[in-house]
Amino acid sequence: IAAVLIVGCGTSAWALQSHPAPEGIYVHQMAHVLFMVSLAYLFWHTRKTQESGNKGWKYLQLFCLLFFCWNLLAFTGHEVLKYLEPSDFIDKGSLSARIAGPLNLSKILYYITKMDHCLVVPAFWALVISLRKFYKEALEEAQK
Repeated sequence: IAAVLIVGCGTSAWALQSHPAPEGIYVHQMAHVLFMVSLAYLFWHTRKTQESGNKGWKYLQLFCLLFFCWNLLAFTGHEVLKYLEPSDFIDKGSLSARIAGPLNLSKILYYITKMDHCLVVPAFWALVISLRKFYKEALEEAQK
């Protein structure tokens, strides 16, 4: 009965949570900085302590580097958004949203920061490859 009630009486679950101004963006930006610091440490630590025979470490370092760059890009995008007005967008919030002309540096930077998937997808791919290499190495050692 509980499962039926949970499924039948559910409400909308939004995938995006907005941050109320100004505290939300401060915390969000601090999270980006903390994540960048942790990725930089992981990159440094794996360079210092890695085993030379496993390529998984190289892919993990690539993941750290790409995800660090993604965080930097996202941080920049959040900052640039402060300099844009609602009138700088056409159909904002829709799939056909565009930046209204004339273009300036803020609009161009904002557009570039929206291409973050060009960093995040390869980063996750590098993570998957590194985990697969670690798994294969562990499997080989277990079979010895």
